[in-house]
Parts: sequence; structure tokens; C-alpha cells
Amino acid sequence: MLVTPDRNWLYVAEAEAAYDIFSRGRDFGRPVWMLEMLNVFGSNVSTAEGSDWQRQRKLTATPFNEQKSSLVWAESLRQACDMVDSWLLLEKEGLKSTSEDTRTLALHVLAYAGFQKSYPFRSIAKDNEARQPSTYRDSLSIILKNVLVILVLPPWAFRIPFLPSKWTQIGWAISEFRRYMMGQLADERRLIAEGKPGSGTLMSNLVRASDTQPDAAAGDAQHRRAHDLKALSVDEILGNVFVFNFAGHDTTAISLAYSILLLVAHPETQDWISEELNFYLKSDSSEAWRYELVFPKLNRCLAVLLETLRLYNPLPGIPRYTGNQPHTLQVGHKQIEIPENTLVVPNLMALHTHPRYWGQDSLTWRPSRWIVRSSNPVNADLGTRLSQETLMVPRKGTFIAWSEGARNCPGKKFAQVEFVATMAALFRNFHAQPVAKVGETSDAARKRVLEVVKDSNVELLLQMRDPESVSVSWSRR
Repeated sequence: MLVTPDRNWLYVAEAEAAYDIFSRGRDFGRPVWMLEMLNVFGSNVSTAEGSDWQRQRKLTATPFNEQKSSLVWAESLRQACDMVDSWLLLEKEGLKSTSEDTRTLALHVLAYAGFQKSYPFRSIAKDNEARQPSTYRDSLSIILKNVLVILVLPPWAFRIPFLPSKWTQIGWAISEFRRYMMGQLADERRLIAEGKPGSGTLMSNLVRASDTQPDAAAGDAQHRRAHDLKALSVDEILGNVFVFNFAGHDTTAISLAYSILLLVAHPETQDWISEELNFYLKSDSSEAWRYELVFPKLNRCLAVLLETLRLYNPLPGIPRYTGNQPHTLQVGHKQIEIPENTLVVPNLMALHTHPRYWGQDSLTWRPSRWIVRSSNPVNADLGTRLSQETLMVPRKGTFIAWSEGARNCPGKKFAQVEFVATMAALFRNFHAQPVAKVGETSDAARKRVLEVVKDSNVELLLQMRDPESVSVSWSRR
């Protein structure tokens, strides 16, 4: 318990109690005042509460379907293939921009899934960032890179003329992003009015999920009408598009960066997932790589993500709040009463690493812990062994990477599909190793990579302090 003059914070590292907290949304709600900063473009599913949240959650769940997963799979493969091709050109000097490049990949996948804007993979050049954003990608990139400043300061602050040019640039990016979203919204409503099919984008899904098509200029009356008819208002559509990009970009990019460097430090795990990939992906034909055919089989690739999130989850804690009345909570064999006005925080890092739940090697990155074999016959061929592998279902409350309960992350499948597709493109035919320093052995170089991974801190999210200090060399197997 952390006691402060404002309110008390109760940290929970007991699995059943943590799961109970997330399951009892009425008793342990979200601390709304802590999330209001996410209303940059409007109310959204992350900040709404009660019946308003139920309405928004129902309408915003529409984009997260199997059709969208197939689209995410295809675009992630394309981006990752372009990315590894660019990495191969670096040869012996190695790549230092793994973390930055995974941000670019995640940005491009979001751009395609959200607005069907396709970009070839390339790092965003610094000289381009010094200018007014000229494309949707540029504006979204600037917003996501400066999101902490945007969340803290009011929009008018970026329009003050004598502020530094970087702040002016952020203001331009916010205006450009809003302008682009409003244009897409108008286009979608025109298609609806003409009785034509939608574009299949995130914006299209959100607009068509609403029950009405109010005029964007109708102001407060339009907002009330949207609520009365249980539709999304214009501001809510814009707010949800923003929060999906915000929530889905850095978390995925950070998880990819951690996983790639951890795989660089563990060549045996690279071989382990490559074995699976080469068995199920024997051909380069598009038919052999179809999402619905391949993704469900790649358990080892998904295990890499799960193990990385277990140890290096971008969100170290997800706070809940007792509100204006006390609530009881069962913790082990005791029932405790938690006072009103108390923040209750399931401690994800403690739950994810406690030896009671994860064994004596709980602090060791070992993706194979997630694989369960139905049997282990002697001398079985690879196909038989892979067919008997399934993913472990962890004990409730011990793994909360995407939250739990009714307010779990709606983009969970999106993130998993993007990650597995990227692993497939990178490690089926390629191998990564650290570039050793002068006089450094291969083992010492891999240990140095692990130290860089472990040297992490929480800013807005958990991330490595200095990932650029590691050079990675990519080669064909």
C-alpha cells in the first residue's frame, strides 16, 4: 500500500485477486480522470464509462474481425519483407536502428489497416521531419512520436507563434491528421448515401457501425442525436481512430524490438521458430502464405510474443479505482476491505515473474515454456511433433498482457497477427547475430545484447534505454 496525501494506492500481486479486480468492472472501474488526456480528438472507448462505454465498445468492435486480420497479415508480411531486404544491404557494419525500424513497420501497418494507405518500407528521414507534414503517414508519425506532449498540453498551445519550430510542427501534424480523418469520413458517408460498399478501412467500419449519418457540421445537436440513436458522433469516431493508433503503435513496435534483440541473443530460439516456419511454409507462393491457412499453426512464433510480453510488457500496471464506496477483495485466505477513493493496481511485472506461478526460472526468457505437447513419442518426425504442440493457457491472473475482463484490449488479435507475420518474414530464411566489438567473442556479444535489453525504463511505456548501441547483422540461412 502506497499512502499519499491525495489517495492511497494498493498494489496486488496475487493471481486470483488480480483476476477478480478485472472481472468486477462495476466495483473496480477505471480512474477516468487519469485517462481524460486521451480525449485529444474526442471521447473514445478507452475513456468512456458505464452505458456510454458499452455503446462505444459495441460499435468499435466491428473493425476487429477476421477480414481485418487477413489484411493485417498481408500488409505485415509485405512490410517485414521490405524491412529485412533493406537490412541485408548493411552487410558487416550491421543495423543499429532495429527499434526505430519496428516503429516504421508498425506505423505502416496501421496506416494500411486504418485508411488503406500503403507505403514502401523506409525509415522516416530526419530532414523530412523538419518540415510541415505533407502526408497522412508523416502527420501520424509526428503525433505518435510526440504523444506525451500532446496528451499533456491543450491543442491551442501548439498554435502560439513564438514557440519552438518542433511545437509548430506538432500543431501542423494534429491539424493535418484531423483534416485527413474528416476527409475520409466525408468520403465514407458519400459512399453510404450512394448505396456503394465501404472501403473496408477502420474509418469505414466505424462509420457504418453507427446507426445514423449526421452532418459533421451539426455541432452539439448532432452529438445529442448520435447519442440518442446510439450512434458514434463525429468526435467519437475521430477519438477512437486516434486511440486505436495510439494504443496499437508503440506497444507493437516496442514488443517487436524487444523480441528481435532477444532472438539475436538466443540463436537457438531463432532455429526453433525457423524449424516451424520452414515446415509450414514450404513454398513462396501467396497461396501457401494465406492467413487462415498459416497463422493458426505458428504456435512457436506466437510463443515468442507471449514470453516477451511476460517479461517486458509495455504497460507495467493497469490501475483500477474503488470509487466512492469501499469494496471487499479475497487475497489468498483473507478477505480484505479496500476503502473508498483507493487506486488498486494489479502489478503486472510481479504477476508475470513470480516463481510461484512461473517456476524457478521465472526471470529467464524462454518461449518454449508456452508450448505444451500432447505426447512425446521417441523418434517422431517433425510434422508429428509440431502437430502435437499447443499453446499453454496460463493460470487466470498470472498473465495480463492485454488486460482482462470486459475491458480487455480489442486489438489483441490485431497485434498477434502483425507480430507473427513479421516473425515469419524475418526468420524463415534469415538469421540475425550481434556485430561483435574488437576483441569480443560471440558469447560476450550476445550477453551484451541481453544487458541492453535489460537496461529498460518506463517513460510513457516500458522501453529500452539505448537499443541503438547494438549492431545486428542479418544474413540468409
